[in-house]
This record gives sequence, C-alpha cells and structure tokens, in this order.
Amino acid sequence: MKLFRWRDFPWLDSEFARARWMYAIGLCYLLAGYLATNEIAALNPWNRPALPIATQLDKIIPFTPSMVIFYFLYYPILATPLLFAADAISLTRLALAQVSTQSLAYIVFLAFPTPIERPPAVPVEGVFHFLLDLLFRADHPFNTFPSMHVAQSCIVAIFFLKYAGRWPFSRSRSGSPHAKALRANRVAVVVLWFHGFAAITVSASAVMIKQHYVADAAAGILLAGLMSYIFFRKPYLRS
Repeated sequence: MKLFRWRDFPWLDSEFARARWMYAIGLCYLLAGYLATNEIAALNPWNRPALPIATQLDKIIPFTPSMVIFYFLYYPILATPLLFAADAISLTRLALAQVSTQSLAYIVFLAFPTPIERPPAVPVEGVFHFLLDLLFRADHPFNTFPSMHVAQSCIVAIFFLKYAGRWPFSRSRSGSPHAKALRANRVAVVVLWFHGFAAITVSASAVMIKQHYVADAAAGILLAGLMSYIFFRKPYLRS
C-alpha cells in the first residue's frame, strides 16, 4: 500500500502553492486573532487604562457614513496577493510582514484596550447606515490602536509597488516578448493604482466613519512602513 506523502498533496505541489497556503493561513490568523483580542479587550480583565489618543481633530472630522464603502475595500485588498503576487519569495515576504503586523497589534490591543466613541448607525436611514450598523454590531469599539485596516492596506500597496516589476503572468497570442511585456505593464499599472487608491481611501474612511482615531491611522501607516522596511529588504529573503 502506498504511504501518504505531504509532497503528493495537490495544494502543496509547488513552492508558489505553499506560499499561497502560508498567506491564506495568515489570513485565518488575522480573523481568529482579531476576534479573540476584541472580545478580551471589551472585557478588559486587567483594568488597563485607555490610551489618551483622542484629539480635537477627531471631533472636527465629520461623520461620513458613505465612506463605509471604501472601508470595506480592505477585504478584497487582502485577497489580491493570492492572485497577483510575482513569485513565491515575494508572497512569503508579504505573509511574514502581515503576520508580524498582526502579532504586534494584538499585543497592543490587549495591553491598552482603547475604546472609541462611535455615533449610532440606524439601519432605517439608508444603505450606508445599514452597512455601518452591521460593522458596529460585529466589531466591539476596541482594537483601535493601531488600525489594522490602515496598516495592512498600506503594506499590500507597498508590496505591489516593490514587486510589480517582476510579474511573469502575462501572455500574448502572438508570443511577442514586447507584447507580453506591454500587457504585463498595463496590468501592473491597474493593480498599482487600485491599491494606492484603496490604501488612501481605507485610511480616510477609518476616521470618517468614526471606527478609528486619527492617531490609530497614523500608527497604522508607521507600522506598515516599519514592517515593509524589515521584510521587503533583500537580506531577509534572497530573491
């Protein structure tokens, strides 16, 4: 009888497939870890004080329910690297950067469970309030600092900015190298513009729907820059 071997498992038959699974497992860690720390932070069993991060600017920024549409861009942003990553090494870099970002954020969430005051979102007032109501019901007003939405959206945008030039996935019917490169460049431009736009609008929406303070978004941007600097450098994974 033939013994089971892990290398025969169909989803592990290549380095790229393993990298995709690594990234997908990281997304599962994001979901499980966020939900768990959010519940613990809501209980605050250690009676930790909240971080004094609310500012006058947060009061000036208007509550804009329609921006919730851009806030939800976060979810497809996390999935696009599974389709458009350049190679296994770059996707592995991204997976490590995202998991490290999550782990550091979870520590802060538990050490300083800082709540945010959110306005009521009444479903009967329209589709945007309905979406906000779903968001607010599913997510306790904790796990704010740093903003995971901002940090991870920015990391993915930096990832594509760093590695888009290596994309090998384009093909042309004529087989012309020039046509192939031209098509790859067009796809690269579209994906880069989308993720740049998404990172900006997700960051803006986070504070405009009162899901995060300005300091949360700023910390998310800084965290994304730090993790990108650490994990997207050549000395850490040869490419």
